Amino acid sequence: MADKRFSKWTAVSLGGVVAAAPLIAACGSGASYDNWAATDGAAGRINLDDVQEAFKDSKSATEFEEKVNKIYEGDGLVLIRAKQDGENLTLEGWEDLSGNNEIDDELDDQLFSIVQSTGKEYNMRGYHGNGYYRSSFGAGNFLFTYMLISAMSPRGYYYSTPISRGSTMRNQRSRYRQSSAYSRQAQRNSNFNRKQASFAGSRYQQARSNVSSNRQTYQQTQKTSGAFKKSSAVSRTRSSRSSFRSSGRSGARGGGGAMRINTGRRPG
Repeated sequence: MADKRFSKWTAVSLGGVVAAAPLIAACGSGASYDNWAATDGAAGRINLDDVQEAFKDSKSATEFEEKVNKIYEGDGLVLIRAKQDGENLTLEGWEDLSGNNEIDDELDDQLFSIVQSTGKEYNMRGYHGNGYYRSSFGAGNFLFTYMLISAMSPRGYYYSTPISRGSTMRNQRSRYRQSSAYSRQAQRNSNFNRKQASFAGSRYQQARSNVSSNRQTYQQTQKTSGAFKKSSAVSRTRSSRSSFRSSGRSGARGGGGAMRINTGRRPG
């Protein structure tokens, strides 16, 4: 008879398994396209305040691109291209939408640029979903000083993320996104979005939907192929966002770019 008796706790446990079954099935089926499309990474939005600080702190172009890839929440790598353009030096950041580890203007999406003018002032601007962003800051950081010195050579200055670095950068980013440091960065990104929504107002809201034609093609390809279901943008640590409320609902938050899943009970 002992094996046929169920305690109250056994019944509660079994009930919990049955109640959780739909949620487990939903998680197993992958994120919906709408959940993915609502994330910052899908739209190519990036915390450009932190990108600017990374630029100021970096001692080389490779260090800068490593820092930027820790900030960005999208699925593609952020690749860097820096070149002498007449009397100016220009550094660009692009998301590698094609996944071939090199910048292709016809396939990839430009996220930002930093230009050093003859007046020794740096002008930073965002593109497409980041188009609301403009910032200027003074000279004196190490990275552009190095670029300026290199530009004195007969061939000028040029740097583009080497194709061979792609796999290494992806492995580094994959490990980073499993760390608590990524959760903290994601929270910084969320705070940045709230600040910009308040500061830039309508320009910020309009830019959110101003995706490039290359990104539109990328989004449609993700939707058709179902590749978005494996996106890390909707599966990153939930603690990077505001605390979950016991609403019993799941959904997506576009402003911060995270999918929220609540496993708590409905309020009584």
